[in-house]
Amino acid sequence: MDRKILTIILAVVLIGCFFLPYLSFMGMNVSGYDTVFSGGGDWKKYILLLIPVSGIFLLIGALNNGNYILGRGIWTWLPLLTIIYMIIGEPLINGVAIGDIFKTIGKGYGIGLWVTIGASLVLAFYNPRPKS
Repeated sequence: MDRKILTIILAVVLIGCFFLPYLSFMGMNVSGYDTVFSGGGDWKKYILLLIPVSGIFLLIGALNNGNYILGRGIWTWLPLLTIIYMIIGEPLINGVAIGDIFKTIGKGYGIGLWVTIGASLVLAFYNPRPKS
């Protein structure tokens, strides 16, 4: 599978998973869309929008024969960096102990977040050669 097809597939996955449950707890499912566009909260919830925006720009760039706005590298790493910030960085900034953060990683994650983590890892680290 070449880079263009892989990028198109993973970009669509990033966009689609934003609407799947990111968090599942006590029988309730909260998607990334629900998190961002629900009332209340602070500005940090809007950082989640970087994931579908990256997917959109990756999709546009791949369909435009590899002509990415700002380059492909930034759009492939941005979803992973966003997830790392939301899972580890933000709780650290809020004063949660690092041990408590690692104890709770994976608890309450929904299918959307798990697939987003997988897709962002593949995008960031797997970089096949483009077809010549």
